[in-house]
Amino acid sequence: MKLIRVFSLIVLCAACKKDNQSYEELYKKADEKLVEIEELIKTSSCSNLSSLRIDSVSGGYNGGYNAVYRYFPVGNKTKNAYNKLKSEYMSLLEAARKLDERPILAMLVESEPHFGIGCMDGSPKVLLASDFNLEQTREKLNTNISALETFYANPICANPSNWYALPIVKDCKLKYVLFQNDSNNESRRDFNAIYRQHKALSRRLAKLDPSYVKCENLLASPKGVRCENNKPVIEE
Repeated sequence: MKLIRVFSLIVLCAACKKDNQSYEELYKKADEKLVEIEELIKTSSCSNLSSLRIDSVSGGYNGGYNAVYRYFPVGNKTKNAYNKLKSEYMSLLEAARKLDERPILAMLVESEPHFGIGCMDGSPKVLLASDFNLEQTREKLNTNISALETFYANPICANPSNWYALPIVKDCKLKYVLFQNDSNNESRRDFNAIYRQHKALSRRLAKLDPSYVKCENLLASPKGVRCENNKPVIEE
């Protein structure tokens, strides 16, 4: 009878220990789920990248806060297993954050923009600027600059307060492109995506090419926009 009581006590203590995991343990288990997701994605084929969709997952440990998003390419074959692992990951992360009483940092961390889905090492991957070599980065940066400069094909200016001049780096010189902060949410979202890509590619090029560092670090001064003949014009 005593042995049964002792055994029951051991089981109860073990259960209590399991239920009272620290936030560090929960963060660690959450990160392990991310690794499982990465291994799952590696089982996918690159044969039909267009059939894959990009899903985002709130980042891992990082103190539990201000974690950047992680991107994963998901197809029909991996969808069910992926959703299961993601659900388990989010449950662990949420449980960890509830226990984590450390103050939330005021600084916001901007997630890296992605550049679609590509194939790396035989598996699909959501591409980031860090995946590009020097030649690829320069090529994509040039294409990106052209996209920003021509985003508004025929802009009409009725109210200059709706227009902004945003800085970009072109040929190691500071340039400005127009941005319209109007009611078109889709247009704003598309422009912001391209502009964020510009900043990511510029940082990547500075890392790969030391001579570009001085270009990437050019200090931008504010520029106004005026309406002239119903067209937005960036003031000098």
